[in-house]
Amino acid sequence: MKQRLMVLGLCLLALLVVSQDVLAQIPQSPPLPTLRVPRLSQGAKVTQVIGLSEVTIFYHRPGVKGREIWGGLLPYGEIWRAGANEPTLFTFSDEVTIEGKRLPGGTYRFLVIPSQKEWTVIFNSEVRNWGTIYDAKYDTLKFAVTPEAGPHEEWLSYSFTDMTPFSATVVLAWEKVRIHFKIEVNTLAKLQSSVGTWQVMNAAARFALDNDKYLDEAMGWIERAIAVDKNGNTLRTKAELLAKSGKKQEAIAAGEEALKMFKAMDQSRISQFLKSQIAAFEKLVSEWKMKK
Repeated sequence: MKQRLMVLGLCLLALLVVSQDVLAQIPQSPPLPTLRVPRLSQGAKVTQVIGLSEVTIFYHRPGVKGREIWGGLLPYGEIWRAGANEPTLFTFSDEVTIEGKRLPGGTYRFLVIPSQKEWTVIFNSEVRNWGTIYDAKYDTLKFAVTPEAGPHEEWLSYSFTDMTPFSATVVLAWEKVRIHFKIEVNTLAKLQSSVGTWQVMNAAARFALDNDKYLDEAMGWIERAIAVDKNGNTLRTKAELLAKSGKKQEAIAAGEEALKMFKAMDQSRISQFLKSQIAAFEKLVSEWKMKK
């Protein structure tokens, strides 16, 4: 009896193995794809480079759709995710200053508490949970802003305005209300950390010249650039920095030396753009001489 049961078990096992092999050879239907449909509040992302830093805002855009928004759909005095669906997220590549308050680089949940006269703006470090989940213990930065009236905005939007190499203004607009706040970046620190070759140091110094900013640091950069490669470009930048600081005699000396180096170059290998730059600089040096 035991032998018969053992034989029967082995036969069943063999049949099972054969069946699996046969099934493996039968073409299988592909798995059904996960159904995706458009969301009512579409996702959006806006990225802005400010100076040498980057700010990205990811959010979903609810529509007005004829509803009463402020004090209606969104009650005054209650926390709002400043968007729809998942949390609205701000990502900063570097440390920033917002409305005079410092915020380390990273990604933050963005929320607001609307009211008729003043809104509370919140950057919160918890970013994993759903948009409506909020835990105040993770608040990293809070400040107040005053809402303003504006043209009708059917779909919630975020934008950047008032751009400079050092700051930008973020605008949240929905329905006929908008708020804005200023983000400042430490462009000087980024420049300090990026300078290396004489070309980069010269470019950093010229950036300072063009924006009338960081002029003391710029003189250090151009001196370092000249130490690496003394040429017409680096001397031209130094001359303009000296003139900017009121040292005309030194500016003229550096300018004349730069012009000698430019004229000693193989003129056939100089681009038309550089030729125009040299001509403009030669005119500038002549003006310095006339005013000294």
